[in-house]
Amino acid sequence: MSRTCDAIGCKAATAPGKFMCLKHWRLVPLFTQRVINECFRAGKNGMTFLRDLDYLEACSSAIDIVAGLEGWRDYSESAYGRLARLQRERMKQAAV
Repeated sequence: MSRTCDAIGCKAATAPGKFMCLKHWRLVPLFTQRVINECFRAGKNGMTFLRDLDYLEACSSAIDIVAGLEGWRDYSESAYGRLARLQRERMKQAAV
């Protein structure tokens, strides 16, 4: 199963478990790369990383950073951004 880079407008193929193609990954700050990698590794067996707010926010941030560097201005919220928003809403509801 192949997938494509999560950077806006990129059609480069990436291996399973890779978030972005190497060209775009190198534009992501090291701290953000570390958060993405650590959260992914910690939750990949049960796919729990998709409910990890740190992971979702780091992915959304990485996409926004790369988009900004490449001059993208008008693009819709990423799937990671939507999942992060939903996770924050769930956490608020659970706290009530």
